Amino acid sequence: MQPIITVSGTPQEQGRQQGEALKEVIARNIRMVEEKLEKSKVDMEFYRGYIARNAAFLERRHPEQIEEIRGIAEGAGLPYEDLLTLNIPAYFLTEYFGQECSMLLVRAPASIDGNTYLIKNRDMGTYIEQCVLHRKLPQGDIVEVNGAGTVTYPATGMNSFGLGVATTGFWSDLAKPELEEIGDAHIFVNVRVLLEQCKTVDEVLESLKTYPRMNGLNIIAADPTQAVVIETTRDNMYIQRDDGSGVLWRTNHYMLPEISPLNPPPQRYQSTHSRYARIGELVQERLARGKIRFQDIWRIMSDHENGVNCICRHPSEGFPAWTASSSMVCLEDREAWTTIGNPCENLRYTKL
Repeated sequence: MQPIITVSGTPQEQGRQQGEALKEVIARNIRMVEEKLEKSKVDMEFYRGYIARNAAFLERRHPEQIEEIRGIAEGAGLPYEDLLTLNIPAYFLTEYFGQECSMLLVRAPASIDGNTYLIKNRDMGTYIEQCVLHRKLPQGDIVEVNGAGTVTYPATGMNSFGLGVATTGFWSDLAKPELEEIGDAHIFVNVRVLLEQCKTVDEVLESLKTYPRMNGLNIIAADPTQAVVIETTRDNMYIQRDDGSGVLWRTNHYMLPEISPLNPPPQRYQSTHSRYARIGELVQERLARGKIRFQDIWRIMSDHENGVNCICRHPSEGFPAWTASSSMVCLEDREAWTTIGNPCENLRYTKL
């Protein structure tokens, strides 16, 4: 796979460029989703109806996304309907607790150089191969990490105004999505939309007030002046601002008291609690010795403590989550680094 795909032009042209560059990877991702649906014994006639309803919503609200999906299909030489199946991520709703992600933000005064770093491990039970897209747009560039062939749910991204956004999923039987809303809402908050429409954290917060969504998510948004965690439900959002420590992190459960009662029992979903605690432990260990360096952040996201509940995920029997990418942006320098796959295996490191 090419390490970075640069696309430009109309949404259809951007899609075609991605499709041409990543056609084999996109085909594998489609097969992966089809296999998941088959194993889940989904009623495909019923499921396709859900896809069609959400696609109609996107056509009304974000026609440029549908245009880009058509372009990907054209460039990859694959059926448009297959690209819709990949891009309408209702398949995530067929199996809770399969998608497990961790994210960490480090900024002044915690970072050694005073810069703002936002990193995310994207862990997926359905292993969608990832790619890095550099979009050259009239209103400013965007870099995003996403599944090859998808435009609807990037893992993380940054725009040329220095705004960075990352998300981690929230999964609980106490806050199930209303499936009947699929014709009127995004399945997940789309990082790409926020990066196209917003320049600052304040603009992200304003946008989320009217953003129709079926699922809750944890979001970290940062610009060079401020950083926040936003814990969203389907209807509301709750904000934790950087308290001056310069560090924020989240996994897949809520931490704010207003909505933490929605969390599943810890014994049912131990992974999210173990990863959250381990990130905090590693952050505090480093701060006790001084400020946090670039390499410290990668060490944290490559950590294997706690076995199947570790930060850098590797699949094992009964625990399908697998780190599909680890991506970090530096807002002040407008730079991004990404490993496709586990950071422990794909970020080459040696010590003399």
